[in-house]
Amino acid sequence: MSAQPHELATYSAQFERYANALTAAERAPRSVQFSRFLASGFPDKHQEDWRYSDLSRLAEQNYEPDVTTADGLPIVLLPDADALVYINGHLQGAPSTSRWHSDTCELPPPATGVDALNAAFASGGLRLRLDRNTKLEKPLQVLFISRAEAQASMSHQRHRIELGDQAEATVLLDFSGGGGERLATHFFDVRLGRGAKLTLYRIQNEAAGGTLVTRIDAKLSRDAKFEALTVDLGGGFIRHDLDVVLAESGAEAIVAGLYAQAKNSHIDNHVRAVHAAPHCTSRMTYRGLVDEKTKAVFNGKVVVQPGAQKTDSEQRIANLLLSRKAEVNAKPDLEIYADDVKCAHGATVGQLDEVALAYLRSRGIAKEVARAMLLRAFALEILDRIEWPALRTRIEAALHLPSELTVDFEA
Repeated sequence: MSAQPHELATYSAQFERYANALTAAERAPRSVQFSRFLASGFPDKHQEDWRYSDLSRLAEQNYEPDVTTADGLPIVLLPDADALVYINGHLQGAPSTSRWHSDTCELPPPATGVDALNAAFASGGLRLRLDRNTKLEKPLQVLFISRAEAQASMSHQRHRIELGDQAEATVLLDFSGGGGERLATHFFDVRLGRGAKLTLYRIQNEAAGGTLVTRIDAKLSRDAKFEALTVDLGGGFIRHDLDVVLAESGAEAIVAGLYAQAKNSHIDNHVRAVHAAPHCTSRMTYRGLVDEKTKAVFNGKVVVQPGAQKTDSEQRIANLLLSRKAEVNAKPDLEIYADDVKCAHGATVGQLDEVALAYLRSRGIAKEVARAMLLRAFALEILDRIEWPALRTRIEAALHLPSELTVDFEA
């Protein structure tokens, strides 16, 4: 059910002011996208992919365009990495050390109303392009720092990563926020040439009042390898879509994630792998730590298209409910149109093992320490995939699950 134009009046007023500052050549394609947004509106529970993540509540919000408010914002750069720093969608020259930024913005056809809204307002962002046989010398940390003041605000960015044949890169998409009510959308177009390899981390720790929508569309050529790891640590309403197309033979996609929600947060991960060619491999491994008054949604779908023989695909989803008031909706899904494939999936939802907890307590280990040990053991399958030591240390600290736990023995 799409929103009526009068319900989106505040967005229309904002777009009119925004478009008046553009040239005629810039205004025309964005006006087309905004018209699509008006026709589609925000996705709601009547759309299957948004069944648990209704965004229609945003229709009557009054979001002002973001301004840069850098004062007092912490900027934490990881060692031995290049950096791009954006505050409220604006590039910060001084902390940034990387040249991989562009003000240009490509506008492909939108898939949803949120896509169209992003395309209408989007500013430039990350533009990483590596030529054939090129390796990025250092990992690239791209920080997206948000800060909302008394007035609710919004920002929209569009990004592109393109690796030539046999090129290689490691990129961190690092989202954090503070302040009040805010809407941010980010869309990433990823293209990997033959034999290219991209390791992509997406970490978010948004503020409680933040609504963050991210989409990564990746297309893999022959023998390309795409490794993506996402960690959700906070936020008010978080929606992340990861769509991977294994377009040519020998492509491999390994995606993993860990979501550990803050109180009252809503985190929705939708992951889709499309096997469009034979002899391709995909793996999905996600784990959730869902605490009091939080809601987690995970939908993992594998589509094996006709002719994609010898497909090898596996999905594994596990969730721990840490409170009676926590909620998880997890759904693995297979759609297969080929007959010579190996596909498996499974999802589990449970609670901490009370027997294991009692055993640790019987050995004199304090309750909170014993609990942390079990939570760390559950999360370890994801943490062990982080090959960037400084990043892993930071995530473990945020989760309060350091590699070295101080064991206090009770009398």
